[in-house]
Amino acid sequence: MNVPALEQYRKTLAGSVVFAQLSPAELDLIMMSCRLVDVSAGQTLLAEGGRGEGLYVILEGNIEFFLPDRPMGRVHRPTRVRLNVLGPGRCFGEYGVIDDQSSSASAQAVTAARLCLLATGDLRRIVNENDRIGKIIYANLLRFLVSRLRAKDRELDLVMLVEEPGGE
Repeated sequence: MNVPALEQYRKTLAGSVVFAQLSPAELDLIMMSCRLVDVSAGQTLLAEGGRGEGLYVILEGNIEFFLPDRPMGRVHRPTRVRLNVLGPGRCFGEYGVIDDQSSSASAQAVTAARLCLLATGDLRRIVNENDRIGKIIYANLLRFLVSRLRAKDRELDLVMLVEEPGGE
């Protein structure tokens, strides 16, 4: 890999929600444990109900997250539900890394993409061997997930709140 690309990936990782506030040496430790994954447009990366491999950070391209229209057990969605499209610097797979459960949504490359994959075992090894890195990563993930929950609460308020007649 060429040096300018490596430097750009380092910048992307440093600016990501998960790895923000890590020192350059700590970021290098993360990068040495990551595997670059190249995917083509249309390629599925996560399947709802399946197991993810670890934490992904998007380095190039765009990834769509959705709930598929296929039946899951006795439940059937009448249509595919688009949740989000994420680009460089954004992460996914964090739920499975934290709770060892299956994926809550599916992910598919919208464009050709390059991802940084930090396998669950490697992430856990790094945070167990490096208290400062562990504290930073878990604090970053916690802030990120709480902000996502707060946003969902606001969305529900918009849907559920009704104005009282005669209220001001």
